[in-house]
Amino acid sequence: MTSEPVALITGGAGGIGEACARRLARTYKVVVCDFDADGARRVAEEIGGVGLACDVTSEADVKACVERIDSDIGNLRAMVTCAGVIQDKAYPPETFEQDHWDYVQSVNTRGTWLFCRFAGARMAALGGGSIVTISSVAGHRAWPTHSYAASKAAVLSLTRGLAVEWGRSGVRVNSISPGFTLTPRLKELIKVRGWDNSTIANQTALGRWVEPEEIAETVAFLTSDASSGITGIDIPVDAGWLGGINWLSFNGVPAER
Repeated sequence: MTSEPVALITGGAGGIGEACARRLARTYKVVVCDFDADGARRVAEEIGGVGLACDVTSEADVKACVERIDSDIGNLRAMVTCAGVIQDKAYPPETFEQDHWDYVQSVNTRGTWLFCRFAGARMAALGGGSIVTISSVAGHRAWPTHSYAASKAAVLSLTRGLAVEWGRSGVRVNSISPGFTLTPRLKELIKVRGWDNSTIANQTALGRWVEPEEIAETVAFLTSDASSGITGIDIPVDAGWLGGINWLSFNGVPAER
């Protein structure tokens, strides 16, 4: 058992989750949880943490993961729910196979709920902690990926409700909505599909994509005492996409002065 506070990162084997795990290792004993067991162990070994295999859609797996932390690792004080899947493309409702819609919902919504349910309850029993859920700018706008966007809007709603549920127990619950982020998965899709990065960049106030490390820095803030008065809110880390996209109906985002 460690005397350090413990942080749990779901989906920590790559992308935003890996960036969060590496950043939080400065202040926490980090448990890297992922369906990819080898990836979880790799990241954990590199940061002096613990890697655990877990299917976030399985109630039994999630419960066992939280119990393992409690019995063998230490006091859980922070959690970041990075585990998620992106919808591979936009499907019209008429051709969207139900199994695919259900799969996205199961990982993104059910997986977030299960980990919040078990980890949040444990933090409440311990007298405090910080949960950061990962939503998306897709949860804030009409979006052609009907399951992905709906799942991320659900995460926003869960976050607000759980913040009030556990607030008097000292557990803060906030969300982050990443914009278009240069994860390895998105870089792969950009290359395979020949996407033009500048199209998205031109829609943002900052004129660029987001880096995973920028999400991780916001997570570090929300899981630190510096954010002790903040709960039940969402922070978009999107390079100003939510604002910039509205300017395209006029003359576009203003150029550098």
